[in-house]
Amino acid sequence: MTTNANYKTIATDAQKRRNESLPQSYLLPPRHLKDLPRNVTAVAANARHFTTEEFEIINSQAEDILIKVRERIWTALEVTEAFCKAATVAQQLTNCLTEILFSEAINRAKYLDGYLARTGKTVGPFHGLPISLKDCFVTPPHPSSIGMSSYANQSTAADDETLLVQILREMGAVIYCKTNTPVAMMMVETINNVWGETCNPFHTDLSAGGSSGGESALLAMRGSPLGIGTDIGGSVRIPGAWCHLYSLKASAGRFPSWAIRSGIPGQEYTVAVNGPMARDLEALQLYCEHLLSESSAVWTKDPKCLPIPWKKNVIQPQSRRLRFGIVGNNDGLMTCHPPVERALRITRKALEDVGHEVIDWEPIDHPDILEILMWGFGAFGSETILPQLEQTGEPIFNSMKMYREAAAKGENVLGSAKLREMNLKRNALQKAYLDRWQASAIDAQGPIDGIIMAVSPWAAARLGVTQKLSYVGYTGVWNVLDSPSCTFPVTFVDQKIDKKRSAQTWKPLNERDGRAQADYDPVFYHGAPVSLQLVGRRLEEEKVLEMVEVVSQSLRDRPSLHVKGSTLDIGIRLELKPDTEVSDPIAGTLAPEDIETEELKVIAAAEYAEVVAVVGGMMISVIENGYDSSEVVRFVWQQSSSRSGPRPSQHQLFPFGSQRFTPPQLNSRRQHIVSNVISSK
Repeated sequence: MTTNANYKTIATDAQKRRNESLPQSYLLPPRHLKDLPRNVTAVAANARHFTTEEFEIINSQAEDILIKVRERIWTALEVTEAFCKAATVAQQLTNCLTEILFSEAINRAKYLDGYLARTGKTVGPFHGLPISLKDCFVTPPHPSSIGMSSYANQSTAADDETLLVQILREMGAVIYCKTNTPVAMMMVETINNVWGETCNPFHTDLSAGGSSGGESALLAMRGSPLGIGTDIGGSVRIPGAWCHLYSLKASAGRFPSWAIRSGIPGQEYTVAVNGPMARDLEALQLYCEHLLSESSAVWTKDPKCLPIPWKKNVIQPQSRRLRFGIVGNNDGLMTCHPPVERALRITRKALEDVGHEVIDWEPIDHPDILEILMWGFGAFGSETILPQLEQTGEPIFNSMKMYREAAAKGENVLGSAKLREMNLKRNALQKAYLDRWQASAIDAQGPIDGIIMAVSPWAAARLGVTQKLSYVGYTGVWNVLDSPSCTFPVTFVDQKIDKKRSAQTWKPLNERDGRAQADYDPVFYHGAPVSLQLVGRRLEEEKVLEMVEVVSQSLRDRPSLHVKGSTLDIGIRLELKPDTEVSDPIAGTLAPEDIETEELKVIAAAEYAEVVAVVGGMMISVIENGYDSSEVVRFVWQQSSSRSGPRPSQHQLFPFGSQRFTPPQLNSRRQHIVSNVISSK
């Protein structure tokens, strides 16, 4: 559809439509939007915005929600309304939503409840589960703008509905909102001229990533139990990593992709894929198992979908020793920031400590692979993206000027000879990498099982920095190779540990690498999420998720924080004696001046932040969702009668500045229990 309207007018109308679709009763009152902390994940909880039941619902995993709806503990309507409310709050605090489908979702939830009441059966495996979608998934009649004003107010026809949306509805899912993307979904940070910029919930001066940044922000805010994004160069993994999520980029053909709106339609030089994103790995496994089941048979509905049913327990024997390659602090072109390098060390040590083998993996051919990826973006993208922007007079963002430059060079006019040449280069690089992977076999052992690598040079980039320093080399290589990859959370930036590199001891790989390192400021980036990715061989998505489970368990199992000489005053505070020693296997022992004794204040210690306390004889974790040990954290246990709000237990935990969690809630969220971490001498 051609439009002569100016992009500013279009944006005003689109935002008005969205804002008017948000129920007033769901909105955080204005007084709670003043003087916000930079970590906004707990603003609504601290404001007592959610009821006890709503709070429990939005903090539940997808599998638990499905069980409780199926067993009629919760209704689909109650679950849907809770997540609509949480999504509204997420929008207020991070600007993550585009299209609001709350009315349809509530009607759908009512239907599902009625169906269950009448028949005693569920509609399908996702019965009553709210699932959020990146804006590119077409949900008629709502627009799918993909960050472009030419599409922003354009209704979509019923025949254009994305196949995956149809399938999810048939399986019982409740589709309730769509999330923000950058222009044409082709930037590392989520910003556009229609909806604006999406910020990171853990640190609002940082980006949520792109191009599935609206989705990652919504998930991190607990506004969704499960979301679906897309990935052509890192668009699921970068936002997943920057918001501390598990996010899966599959090989082409594994998930149905029919009728997903693309920023570069018709381009298959590097195939865009879609995949699940969530705060917990179990949600990804649940999604894959049901969507790719024999009964769903999505390959009979999408001609590009491969007939490969999802398999379980593909690593055999399940407890066997795994072999991993790990890419160091650079890929030959860009060096990751210090906290990302620390995450690599943490993960390597955690795996080796439980008996797995980790070898160095050199990023051979990575620069060449990135070069052909970027060539494809420029050649194909300039032909399709620029005309769309010109329709409404949209200015082009700095990191997208490569498309204009490609057009100026004539690279947007492709002859068959050039295309054949680039296909041959791509294929040769794919074959060389496969051969090198296979050649990693030694003695009686097979090749490495997977590769662990950073997701981006940044833990999460400051807003706007990627307009000058955009980089997808850590992720885009796996799109060209068509390898599955999944992100996993590791730690958070700690200003006391993650010092800036010294110019005397570290030299940049090139001028761009130097500028990226100059951007790193430990104080500014303090508290940013740090995640990594695990890569498998083509079409080994099942194995990738199982390996991520192994890695995540290894990270949880390592003794992250040791407190000796402590006492616990139940109902008042956790106190440290003057002779307390706090130490970490990697960070070392804290200096005495870093420990205060009136309340538990951990200034710098754990690489993987986790403190354990004894409450009522039960060992529980009392750090969750975004805390690292360099924050001044107070754990004050108060009688439940002294506070209003949710009171499911005798004692209630208030980690100031973070989400409130009671001991039963922590336990139900499967928080890791570490024994012998607090002990007295």
